[in-house]
Amino acid sequence: MIGKKVFILSLGCAKNQVDSENLAGYLKRAGFYLVDNIEEAQIAIVNTCGFIRPAVEESIDAILDLEELKSSSSLEKIGVVGCLLNRYGEDLKKELPMVDFWAEAEEWQALLAAMGCSGNYAPLQEVLPGKSTWSRYLKISEGCSNKCSYCMIPSIRGPLRSVPMNEVLEKAAFLAEQGAREICLVGQDLTAYGMDWNGKPQLLKLIEALDSKFSSSKMWFRLLYLHPARVTKEIISAVVSSRVFLNYLDMLLQHVDPEILAKMNRGGFSEKDLRRPFEIARELDEGFALRTTFMTGFPGETEKHHSKVLDFIEEIQLDRVGVFPFSEEEGTQAALMLDQIPIDVRERRASEILELQSEISYRRQQKFVGRALEVLVEEVDDDDNQRGWGRTYRDAPEVDGLIEVSSRQKLSPGCFVNVRVIEAYEHDMVGEVVDSED
Repeated sequence: MIGKKVFILSLGCAKNQVDSENLAGYLKRAGFYLVDNIEEAQIAIVNTCGFIRPAVEESIDAILDLEELKSSSSLEKIGVVGCLLNRYGEDLKKELPMVDFWAEAEEWQALLAAMGCSGNYAPLQEVLPGKSTWSRYLKISEGCSNKCSYCMIPSIRGPLRSVPMNEVLEKAAFLAEQGAREICLVGQDLTAYGMDWNGKPQLLKLIEALDSKFSSSKMWFRLLYLHPARVTKEIISAVVSSRVFLNYLDMLLQHVDPEILAKMNRGGFSEKDLRRPFEIARELDEGFALRTTFMTGFPGETEKHHSKVLDFIEEIQLDRVGVFPFSEEEGTQAALMLDQIPIDVRERRASEILELQSEISYRRQQKFVGRALEVLVEEVDDDDNQRGWGRTYRDAPEVDGLIEVSSRQKLSPGCFVNVRVIEAYEHDMVGEVVDSED
């Protein structure tokens, strides 16, 4: 099969995308050709997600679509890799007989062997065909040891395994050499980074090391997925004083009521403790961008518990909020708990959070009208290269908003420009270039 054209479909989160890019690196070095169009491919590989039920369904649907293509087109082989196989193993293989080869998450050598390759290849992270080189994710840890009662990650991916700091620095340098202008650090919980070494978090040291290494470079670094219990004043201060880290934190709360957090196995701290990281960030920089995620309808959640979440959102004035209704995942403690909440109530509470947050997001956006913000241009109009779209420090890739940019000069994807905001909406902005730099 060496020399064949391979299409990789990457599903799920940013951490899974890093896995797909690592897989792409292995395949390229083994002699395969990567394509971004399934119709050109002779081999298609799906990197699946098995985290929650909707992700499982999406992965299954994608595999079935490929089976249909295999029956009716030039597609010769199908590979299925990743979390779905970790979770369902042999049962999955029995249900999908047209799949030619399988591999659990990160079992790339086993996959290559199944594809007829021998030898070991360096795990270099390769950008997927059709994707941008300037905004990349860098995974600094694998697995998780938090054991939240609703989460399958420890079962699927195993306990926390932090990437050695020197390797993180090398990987970041490699991505920069490939053209990255923004690197988003990801892991199931960044604040736990290094705790598997000596029981002490090492994220602060990593921030300082990256800041030192890239201080003379024109780069953005962004922190995603932090547990609020370990977001310290020192970490926030290091971000604010850094020359490369953006004043943006994605701290995953899930809830704010101590009783519900205890049932989630995320307890041990008070509502005051939860508020403190957000308050520190805004004390150091009123424009600090704060994002979190809430889960609605966790077993036993009452209207009073839900109201506490709404009050917290109103008080803290978060910039962005993600919400998802609780899902009973087979194999988790939470799926077996009493007092399960009706699905319509879970969804109604999620809608109430989003409705409130939409108003707050709009008010937060308005604070930036008239101000100049640095923008990383991601896309340029094919018919008008003086018009494009990009993101500010307040906008993480794929999950936050965009800013539409107009310029008197030609715009190029991957460049930084200074943009004065002239209009702002709930998620997006409109602005005009006042100065630019490569």
